[in-house]
Amino acid sequence: MQDILKDVDVELENISTLEEAVEMAIALEDQGYDFYLERAKLSGNPGAKKTYEFLAEEEKHHAQYLHKFLEGKEVEIPESRIPDFRGSLNVEFTENNLEEIGIMLGALRFERKSEYFYHELEKKTTDRAEQEFFSKIAKVERGHYELIDSLLDEATGFRMQT
Repeated sequence: MQDILKDVDVELENISTLEEAVEMAIALEDQGYDFYLERAKLSGNPGAKKTYEFLAEEEKHHAQYLHKFLEGKEVEIPESRIPDFRGSLNVEFTENNLEEIGIMLGALRFERKSEYFYHELEKKTTDRAEQEFFSKIAKVERGHYELIDSLLDEATGFRMQT
């Protein structure tokens, strides 16, 4: 799977229209959906599987919001209600299951870059409604980052400071 966020700053510089930016964002959300769904299918850890399924659904919703935005429809982005998966995960991250932590670190990176991407799109537009739209999606991505970070903290005792 190609990492479309690999050089996000270069990609953002090459975008000339808002439509191109939103199409790139849709590709980003589709990539996240595929990543999380694949991880859910492969995970033998029930708590991690639930987390990945939740995040896959979130990415699918984001792509739907972006499609509506492109169509010129009014888009309501609800507050994300993130379940607490920590109880089901902390006992499952054992020495035999450390590969799941590596996957979570990859997911953490993906969510952080997604948040950054949407903040950059917010800066690129002068339309207040568009700025608010991208800001709300960035906020949801931040919530995903914090969810994954709290799971890693629970599993390892190490929390990212960002």
